[in-house]
Amino acid sequence: MGFAPKFAFWFASWLTIILVGIYVPNPTPNILRFPFFLLGLFFLSYGLLLNAIAGRTLKKFGHFHITKGIKKPEKLVTQGIYSCMRHPAQFGSIIFGVGISFITTNLYAILLAGWFSFLALYFILAIEERETLRNFGDGYCQFLRERKPFTLSISCLLLGIRALKEGNEAEEEKRIYKSS
Repeated sequence: MGFAPKFAFWFASWLTIILVGIYVPNPTPNILRFPFFLLGLFFLSYGLLLNAIAGRTLKKFGHFHITKGIKKPEKLVTQGIYSCMRHPAQFGSIIFGVGISFITTNLYAILLAGWFSFLALYFILAIEERETLRNFGDGYCQFLRERKPFTLSISCLLLGIRALKEGNEAEEEKRIYKSS
């Protein structure tokens, strides 16, 4: 499946959550609104960070030819954040949507985000994994056995950041060595 239908799903679900949060009467007790808002900021930030780390990791380790735009990696990426989670970018998008719902502080938007999250998780595990298995074969079978599909682990996030940082330092050392 191409990028456009996936983007349309995420955009439509996030927009729907926002519209429900704004226009549907909010049954959330006032005492919960500020904690929900703070939790929403955390989820939103975490989701964006997961997406950014996953995207940079794919670009760094999964593409032989760097081009503009989003495309499937030519190689199965098992480094960085992918060493502890199979779907960090998609999980980041789910967490981002949950964050939006909590920022609205509307219980109906939060429940709707839960349903969208369930649909997205089903799609990822039932459809995307089959497609990836076709692309990468036995290597992906091993990858499936060794990693969880998703995790909220902060240590996994830090591992992803460290791998990107170490990779950048190694590339910088190569560049300096070549120029001397």
